[in-house]
Amino acid sequence: MASNKAFFLFFLLCMPLVSPWSNYQHQTRFHFALKANPLDEYQMSWEPSMARRICKECEGAKDNGRPFMVAVVGIPGSGKTICASLLANVLQTEYGMKTMVMPHDGYHYSLDQLKQQFSNSADAIYRRGAPDTFDPASLERDLRRIRESKEDKQILLPGFDHALGDPQPNQHTFDRSIHQVVICEGLYLLHDGDGWEGIANTFDFSIFLDADVDKCIEQVKVRNQCIPGYTVEEILERCDRVDRVNAMTVLRGKDRANEVVEAIEFDCSPEAS
Repeated sequence: MASNKAFFLFFLLCMPLVSPWSNYQHQTRFHFALKANPLDEYQMSWEPSMARRICKECEGAKDNGRPFMVAVVGIPGSGKTICASLLANVLQTEYGMKTMVMPHDGYHYSLDQLKQQFSNSADAIYRRGAPDTFDPASLERDLRRIRESKEDKQILLPGFDHALGDPQPNQHTFDRSIHQVVICEGLYLLHDGDGWEGIANTFDFSIFLDADVDKCIEQVKVRNQCIPGYTVEEILERCDRVDRVNAMTVLRGKDRANEVVEAIEFDCSPEAS
């Protein structure tokens, strides 16, 4: 069981970060079998208490005819993806609330856009994952459509294709007749600059994962070893030059969260397997 847990976590945590700074068109696709619900392998911490609070607040807002919007925010390596999935799992299994998890990775600018819109495109591609390398206007538009539009019964949302290294349209579907809660997880959902200023107001409730920057960057250095085509030294240098800077930007939004919770430490090292 420990081996399965470590392998799944290493794979899941590698996936969001293999994309930001290269196109990976030749990246190998891995096919593997997992248990029906691999989230059962992970220890929960704050998720049950936050699920109870979300359910209570949903009761007070259920007559407005829209989903309850939740943001899960944290620095690189803090476990946002896993924690958002765990929270959704509790909401669905314990409270019967149909929940959609919406990563903001699909709102990266494409490589073509980075090349066309930035005067120093090489720098923009290297920094991919910084707040100005996303399309926050499109993210805010879609969040407001989910929150406010009564005409849009289904809304197709982009995702990130890690094999192609670029966002792709129509990877996620919000269904107004099904989804009672929408959880958006990402870095900059509470950021107040670079075009992200209006996004925090689209959420009813926001959770910030409080984590040690140095420990998280060390995790990122480990998980980024799965990126092909770069030396270990190049990967380590980029983590300090880009991911650490991004982490400090994310931390500035901490005080705007409704709740700050302690991030659990996940070991994603290959040795853990």
